[in-house]
Amino acid sequence: MKKHFILLIMAIPVLGLSSCMSIFSSTQQPITITGENGTKLYDAANNVKLAEIKEGGSTTFRLKKKLSDRTVIAKKEGYKNTPFVIESAFNAKALWNILFWPGFLIDLGTGKINKYDPVIYNIEMEKE
Repeated sequence: MKKHFILLIMAIPVLGLSSCMSIFSSTQQPITITGENGTKLYDAANNVKLAEIKEGGSTTFRLKKKLSDRTVIAKKEGYKNTPFVIESAFNAKALWNILFWPGFLIDLGTGKINKYDPVIYNIEMEKE
């Protein structure tokens, strides 16, 4: 009996603090960018380098999900800086939270209620 009680006590926080998207989705999403070799990609909000396009003309990096769109700036020597927007959209899987509404609040707080769509971008840069 004591063993069952301990398992029940351990299961309550796991089930109570999890939500649909916490189980089925990650807080980060892979984004693929194609373009010129040597192009460096920076987050416009804090100027942190996200990735660099190398051989093969494409790169994939993981971007933390947010409720708002993300602006990325493509930079390459001899070319104009090219900003582009990675759009955030509602993730329809989050509708399963109707079955357990506190999960909606958890997904909202973690950003899992949204997803980036599309996930593949082609960058065309202009020479200076």
